[in-house]
Amino acid sequence: MTEPGAVIDGIDLTLAMPRPRRLAVPSAAVLAFGGVIGWSAFLLFSVEPLIGRVVLPVFGGTPAVWATTLFFFQAVLLLGYLYGHVSVTRLGLRRGAILHVALIAVAAASLLIAPSHAADLRDPAIPDVLNLIGMLTLTVGLPAFVLTTTTPLVSAWYAASRSGPGAADGGVVGDGDAYWLYALSNTGSLLALLAYPFVIEPRLGLTVQRGVWAVGFVVFGVAVAGCAAWAGNRARGHVRDAAAAHEATDHAAAATRIVWRRRATWLLLAAVPSGLLNAVTTFISTDLVAAPLLWLAPLAIYLATFIIAFSSRGRRLVPAAVIVAPAAITLMWVPYGSAGGWPILPLVLLMYGGLGVVATALHGRLALDRPAAVHLTEFYLVISIGGALASAFVALIAPVVFPGVWEFPILLVLALAALAVSNSHVRHAERSTARRRGLDLSPFFANAGVRMVPYLAVALALGLFLVREGSLATEAGIRWLLVGGLILLVGARGAFLTASTGLVLALAVLVLQPAVIYRDRSFFGVTEVLRPVGATHTTLMNGTTVHGLQSTDPAKAQLPTAYYATKGPFGDVFRDLASDGRPKTIGIVGLGAGALTSYLQPGWSMTYYEIDPVVAEVASDPRYFTFLSAAATRPAIVLGDARLSLQSVPNGQFDMLFIDAFSSDAVPTHLLTTEAYATYARVVKPGGIVITHIPNRYYDLAPAVAGALQAQGLSGAIRVFGGDKAAEATPTILTVGARDATELDPLLTDGWQPLRATVAPMTDDFMDILRFLRPLW
Repeated sequence: MTEPGAVIDGIDLTLAMPRPRRLAVPSAAVLAFGGVIGWSAFLLFSVEPLIGRVVLPVFGGTPAVWATTLFFFQAVLLLGYLYGHVSVTRLGLRRGAILHVALIAVAAASLLIAPSHAADLRDPAIPDVLNLIGMLTLTVGLPAFVLTTTTPLVSAWYAASRSGPGAADGGVVGDGDAYWLYALSNTGSLLALLAYPFVIEPRLGLTVQRGVWAVGFVVFGVAVAGCAAWAGNRARGHVRDAAAAHEATDHAAAATRIVWRRRATWLLLAAVPSGLLNAVTTFISTDLVAAPLLWLAPLAIYLATFIIAFSSRGRRLVPAAVIVAPAAITLMWVPYGSAGGWPILPLVLLMYGGLGVVATALHGRLALDRPAAVHLTEFYLVISIGGALASAFVALIAPVVFPGVWEFPILLVLALAALAVSNSHVRHAERSTARRRGLDLSPFFANAGVRMVPYLAVALALGLFLVREGSLATEAGIRWLLVGGLILLVGARGAFLTASTGLVLALAVLVLQPAVIYRDRSFFGVTEVLRPVGATHTTLMNGTTVHGLQSTDPAKAQLPTAYYATKGPFGDVFRDLASDGRPKTIGIVGLGAGALTSYLQPGWSMTYYEIDPVVAEVASDPRYFTFLSAAATRPAIVLGDARLSLQSVPNGQFDMLFIDAFSSDAVPTHLLTTEAYATYARVVKPGGIVITHIPNRYYDLAPAVAGALQAQGLSGAIRVFGGDKAAEATPTILTVGARDATELDPLLTDGWQPLRATVAPMTDDFMDILRFLRPLW
């Protein structure tokens, strides 16, 4: 049993231990108000992935779509909480309820006139981020705003309509306290996130989803109107006690006046987990798949930490999370210092687990410092400001200000800072030890075992996994694990741990990164060009994946290498294409360094479709790559998402259409659906072929392509190429589809295999990409 005031590693272990209390039987008010809040949260967090699915293809499937979508909903949440605060503090229950019911009616009407095709709202002249925010606003902005107001507003109605003492400290479920409703709200949100990928998405198409959701919103509006009437009647029933209640409330407000320093701490504790949610999500979706299903896992973890922090039973986990958080933060930055080549299973577990631990610790500190119920809406407002600021930092500011993904290490350092500043015991200990004379290093090692045991357990497992797998990151990963362990060992002081971690990560970002001759960042990711001293090739990187190589030897500069080497399947396809000696028209989705231009022959024409203007700029600049500039007939480059661009291409335009548009190892699922292949089949000539390049570390995409080809009446062939070091050819996988099966005979003769559909294809309504995931162990 922990004694009152017990402190380990500067942490008061009794702060989060709730006092034993009885559980009241839920009343009709509890069920009514709790049900409305839970239902509103369910609706909000089911429309979030739904609308993400709607807008994702319009912007090329880039992970930045989800980061911006998260920011949009955080910003709407801020506006909703601000509205709730003003309604409660300025309008009062009756006038505020009338206004809110009217607003819900307007929001329901807006669903009837919302645009049905998001792509129609895109304006190429507007920056993508602003374009996406405007699109989200027009399609779901007002209903989402109304839903975000529910938790603070209805919680305040509930508190105003109840009597009983527990408002200040969390009380019994069923009395006037309303903070338990915040945990209930996040439970509804979590249930929506679990229901969407496993119940809603597999069974309902997007159009049906939107219709069902609209019906659910109308039901929500009716329920809110009922709660408003109930709360108004209850409040009028207590009018005889109004004067005394008003006097007591004023006295309580004066006694618990919130100082700005406390608000700033709330802001920091809310902002850091929100920022980490965005940063971890971007990392995972960049290297795995740009699909809402994987976006939802970090968001579900984030919401679960709110449930833990704001529920009486869950709060018991907070002290353990606070103790483990420094180790979790240190482990999360180890892969950043040794990026590239990490096995995906330990990496995902590390990031997801670290996010859960850190968010639980910080949200737990936040919940423990919650104010009296009179300040409830202000508390929620500050939380929403923190979340919105952090989301804006990751989604809007970082891509513009930072050339690399620097926001991730910055947020990890801020997490350590938040733990330090929210712990008054640490500050007191540091002040008291500062008065000691002489050199005394013992404060830096205090309670080292508490910090090191969880770190060493995970670090040992990671090291063994890296060695067993023979990962490219093994040597660098183990080195960074040792560095992290050393910093943590002497990290008893929060300020010192924060500063030393910040210094090491600054070195990792600014000094120890590979030398680059070009680095820039756009809405679609980080693009780098590497040409180390003495290197034999110039390398184009997108995320952690190589997307182009060119020899630095002038005699070999125009020869295709890596995936595109003549020794591999690309050489087979182009030799077959050139065999009849006639001019050819070629379309290529995805530019990279422009290496396929090396296959261009006199009289041929080639058009690239590239979504990222930074990639187009790099490939066109002869200082970096000369595939395009040295071509006898320079290929055309069409900027924009290929599916949208190809819609304006006449029927039968191309002899050959390449689909080669992968950003890092993320899968652009909207380019692999049956609807996408219908477009591809339309723009190729009779006798033409559709080629899909599907190398991927994590997904076996051949069945998806086979199903899409069959759905369009195309026959398929595939070659899995193991690479050839002597020919500078790297392993890859290429598929070919043709309406006339005889077009594939030369390839089958050269050793290609027939590609036959074995599973149902993906569609725009059902992009269930996870069934193609390779084993992660």
